[in-house]
Amino acid sequence: MKKLLWVMILTLPAAGCVSGGSNEALCDGTRAARDDHAAALATAEPDSVVVTGARLIALVDEGCK
Repeated sequence: MKKLLWVMILTLPAAGCVSGGSNEALCDGTRAARDDHAAALATAEPDSVVVTGARLIALVDEGCK
């Protein structure tokens, strides 16, 4: 399950850039998952996971403004 989560995290931004589809659909479709992931990162212990996850979420959120 954890491996699948990382695969999804790493492929979603690339899929949004490559697909040529609406960024709005990608952003709306992943909003809840991004919020859930951000909340999970806030309780994670290893600092590197929190830092890299927070950076990823910030980048995706910036693209979805």
